[in-house]
Amino acid sequence: MTSLAAPLEGVRVIDLSRVVSGPLCGRMLADMGAEVVKVEPPTGDVTRTVPPDVGGFSPYFAQMNAGKRNVCVDLKAPGGVEVVRRLAAASDVLIENFRPGVLAGLGLGAAALLGDNPRLVYCSITGWGQEGPWRNRQAYAPLVHAQAGMLELSSRLRGRPAEQELHVHGDTYPALVAANAVLAALLQRARTGLGQHLDIAMAEVLLYVNEWTAVELQDEVTDPGAFDIWTHWVLPLGDGTAVTLVGNPTRNFASWVQALGGDPALLADERFASPSARDAHVAEVRAVLTELTARFADFAAIEAALADWPLMVGELRSIAEVARGPWAAHRHLLADALPGLPLPAAPWRSATSAVGVAGPPARRGEHNREVLADVAGFAPDEIDDLLASGALLAEQAPPTAHAGAI
Repeated sequence: MTSLAAPLEGVRVIDLSRVVSGPLCGRMLADMGAEVVKVEPPTGDVTRTVPPDVGGFSPYFAQMNAGKRNVCVDLKAPGGVEVVRRLAAASDVLIENFRPGVLAGLGLGAAALLGDNPRLVYCSITGWGQEGPWRNRQAYAPLVHAQAGMLELSSRLRGRPAEQELHVHGDTYPALVAANAVLAALLQRARTGLGQHLDIAMAEVLLYVNEWTAVELQDEVTDPGAFDIWTHWVLPLGDGTAVTLVGNPTRNFASWVQALGGDPALLADERFASPSARDAHVAEVRAVLTELTARFADFAAIEAALADWPLMVGELRSIAEVARGPWAAHRHLLADALPGLPLPAAPWRSATSAVGVAGPPARRGEHNREVLADVAGFAPDEIDDLLASGALLAEQAPPTAHAGAI
């Protein structure tokens, strides 16, 4: 049986990034077969210390960094910058998410490294871009959520105080966009022979993927309820589980009452007789539908009741429930990076190419010698000197708690 080839086989990536946006981009490229080398500082990526500890690794860190080799370099030590420069000269892609100008100040900016290697695709992920009046503004995902309109819009449309997002959309979406941009740049390089500097701004990405941006830019005031897809109530079932009702229940009240076996007299009640009346009595609408859904013993029962209705409900499940369930097993959704450390695999399947978790996460500096020798041509005595000077470090034990851990 012929093994399948990976799409990015033969592509080498230097990943200088940390936390989520850059590391997730690098993880995706590794899943597609690229050789990804994470270049980490002696203090380590802060996500290494996010609990729990599984075999010396944080699952949070492992999810973003599985399948990468690791070189631990102190850029402030003599020879440290030269290590990265020589690695970049022998690579196809470099990913970084430092503040604008930081790497340039060390001699590792896009201009310098493209000068060494004109075929390099140099991908920078920052909060507000490489240029402009906000280029130096702080840019952790929660800050960008607030400053790029995400929290204000959610607060206004839901009519409640703004609340920070649980998930770091400001990091994960830019990671996806950055990976797409890298692939496009590699395709363009195949035609032109030249690399380029990619400038990914987290705030721009959030505005791009927000399906309400174009609507919000209109001067005309529109009825927010005309397409209020954010209104999907979550109501309990008889067994204590819950379902989400798809659509605005105040607008679809009559259908829900009929489909769930409610009293037809409710439809003539003046509180529920029109959309405007129901909007004025939302609490009562919720109480009625809560009582109706609670009559159903479980999800199978309510799903069966809705079989002939154009209404949808979704069962609430935990991440662990869905990822360990039969659907996920059939899709081979999880892969064991290490014993006891399952990770979500790449979220696409192909019958003609190999895509998947490329391997376990690595300790800091685990591959110092092999990477520097194989990739950048360092001689053994050069590597010895770098280790002796402190420019290269190798982790001997699991990391201790980081003072700045998230």
